[in-house]
Amino acid sequence: MSPIINIQPFSPINFILVNMQISQYIKEYTCGKRIFFIDVISEIIEFLVEVIKFNKTGIKEEFEDVLHFLQLWLYYRFGLDSEIWRITRNSVKKFMDRKLVWNKIYTFVGLPENVSGYVGNYNKIKKVVNHLQKFDISREKAEAAFNKIVLGR
Repeated sequence: MSPIINIQPFSPINFILVNMQISQYIKEYTCGKRIFFIDVISEIIEFLVEVIKFNKTGIKEEFEDVLHFLQLWLYYRFGLDSEIWRITRNSVKKFMDRKLVWNKIYTFVGLPENVSGYVGNYNKIKKVVNHLQKFDISREKAEAAFNKIVLGR
């Protein structure tokens, strides 16, 4: 009888994240803004909201976000530069994907693609407008970018 071999399908995100140090992730996929413990607390509150709503998908997502922000905070507070924790893989991927969309938004409004490492939720028009106004982009142009890139209109 031959042994059973469990071969997982190749996923580029698994390969990237297994070997990426948290410091490299911060450099390549964030704006470099220090994470404070209050940021971890904010994620815990979002997690608790999902628990109260009994939203299993939201609970899983927010739990990973809590751990992701905890690892970021540990790096900033204590200099712990370990590999990205596997359990936070989906959370990290979410933020990496957000950066790609933000790069498209920047290009649309005439900014350099990597002008910022900001990875806020681009699905909220207010966040898009507020962030782009930091670069002297008008509300109208920011809303046009939101409609084209985010909504596909």
